[in-house]
Amino acid sequence: MKRILFLSLLSAALLAAAPRLQAQEPQQPDANQIINNQLENLSKSFKLDDVQIFFVDSILQHNYPAMMDEFERTKKTGASNGETYQIISDKWMAATDEALQKVFTEDQWTKYLKSAYGKEKKRRDKRIRERGGIL
Repeated sequence: MKRILFLSLLSAALLAAAPRLQAQEPQQPDANQIINNQLENLSKSFKLDDVQIFFVDSILQHNYPAMMDEFERTKKTGASNGETYQIISDKWMAATDEALQKVFTEDQWTKYLKSAYGKEKKRRDKRIRERGGIL
């Protein structure tokens, strides 16, 4: 469950990028449910207080739909390169991590970095470095 958002986002990116699925309209997961599940998971995993929950909810409510909108705009241009969607995902997930770091306490952030979220962040940071820092 710790990887729900990351797996959902990756799945959404792969679905949006898969050329063989262009003829079919993939059913998009309900964004509110994804955000609520992610918020619940982060809240429980890192013992967020009410103020932190408010801020994390705001971050997720902004970043996830913005990423999905960018996926959609990119799809409308005819882009089908999976790397393009990976770059978009990396950009928004890095922005989410940056915002979460500001909301979390030092101990929560350390725990975050040791979790599956942190492992995904390391992989994402490596991809970004390999692209020359391009987001």
